[in-house]
Amino acid sequence: MKGQARWYMPLIILILFMTGCSYTEGSASGEMPEMIRVKMMIPDKVKVSEEAALQIQLTQGEQPVNDADHVQFQIWNEQNEPEAPSIEKGMMNADELEARGAVKASSVGDGIYEVKHTFLEPGVYVVQAHVTSGAMHTMPRAKVVVE
Repeated sequence: MKGQARWYMPLIILILFMTGCSYTEGSASGEMPEMIRVKMMIPDKVKVSEEAALQIQLTQGEQPVNDADHVQFQIWNEQNEPEAPSIEKGMMNADELEARGAVKASSVGDGIYEVKHTFLEPGVYVVQAHVTSGAMHTMPRAKVVVE
């Protein structure tokens, strides 16, 4: 029996080695998905009481993203920035953002999401998009001057 075990041992090691190598090769070929890119399309200036289209365009690689999980816009006068959530609380979900005044954006096609907004007072405003698509989340900001 000892003689047979010696003969089988190299064969078992070879099989384990080949299985391990093929598993590693399969894992290495699985690529990370490309990051979602957000292009802010916010006007530099708008007039008081005039409706403005606030838009972003989402792409992943060269393709538009029309099926993001959540796209919301949060808008505030830069002098009244909302309090950030505590570190213990972590990132807010879509419902918590909505409770803080965020507005859900509508997809208008070609990866473009839009909110129509009327600014009622002059000032400099911050427009922050909250985008969640799959496991990716991004929160770009832009400023708009309201005259």
